[in-house]
Amino acid sequence: MAVSLGYNDAILLVSLLYSGIDINYEWEAFSQCRRPIHYWLFVSFALVIVFRLTHVLGMHSTSMGAGDFLLDLRQKSALPRTLARFIWLVALPFFVFWTFLGTRWLWEVLRDTPGCVPTATHLWFSVFWLALCYVWIIIHAALGAVAWLLERRVRKAEIDLRQIEDADVLSRWGQVSTLSGYQSLSGDGKGGLAPSEITCLPCFTISDSVSEDDGPGEDHECPICLNEFSTGEDARKLGVCGHTFHRSCIDLWLLRCSDCPLCKRSVRTKTSDAVEQWHI
Repeated sequence: MAVSLGYNDAILLVSLLYSGIDINYEWEAFSQCRRPIHYWLFVSFALVIVFRLTHVLGMHSTSMGAGDFLLDLRQKSALPRTLARFIWLVALPFFVFWTFLGTRWLWEVLRDTPGCVPTATHLWFSVFWLALCYVWIIIHAALGAVAWLLERRVRKAEIDLRQIEDADVLSRWGQVSTLSGYQSLSGDGKGGLAPSEITCLPCFTISDSVSEDDGPGEDHECPICLNEFSTGEDARKLGVCGHTFHRSCIDLWLLRCSDCPLCKRSVRTKTSDAVEQWHI
């Protein structure tokens, strides 16, 4: 969803401009401090504004409904990709360094030259702004952690897809093992079968002489791709319900969802029961 500048951004901008003008007015007093905390305040103000403007521009440059562009580490468009890299690799690391430096400077001023600060209000504002900087860092650190976890999920999904992406899958669906981003992740929340579980499911080749018990039976087309079954094609007949699909179609489905796409009965439950009966 696109994001635009709003009232909160206007309040933030006005507040920072007012604080900057006030610090500039008291410049001589701040210059007497042991450390130049007025420089730190100015630069941190500018960094926050740059952060916000970059985020808004990045969200506008992505497609509608694409989610927060900072969470997607696989941006296709050049502009959002460049903006995301700028935030993660340049702006955020420098802001963290600058905040740590400001913490040290402010501590030394409070310890050695507390009287240099013009008023108690300026002193408390500096402490309050430092706390806000740490909140800003924590928020972006959380976003970075979520982005990293989403990227791990995408890479795991690609590994699973590569294990079932054989010639049949490529001829019917093309290359499916390269995902564009975390938006490509799908499923019903229950999770699908592992590639090893899918490959263990019964598979047969359709032929003119196949029996009704082994073949598609009354099903003349695959319910997923809606193409008719043809001689020589690989198919799977789910034991839990008897529904038949092209192997390349049902394998991709089961990788994302463990239920039959027609009757919604769990294939995993049937597989687990069969395993338990075998051990008994």
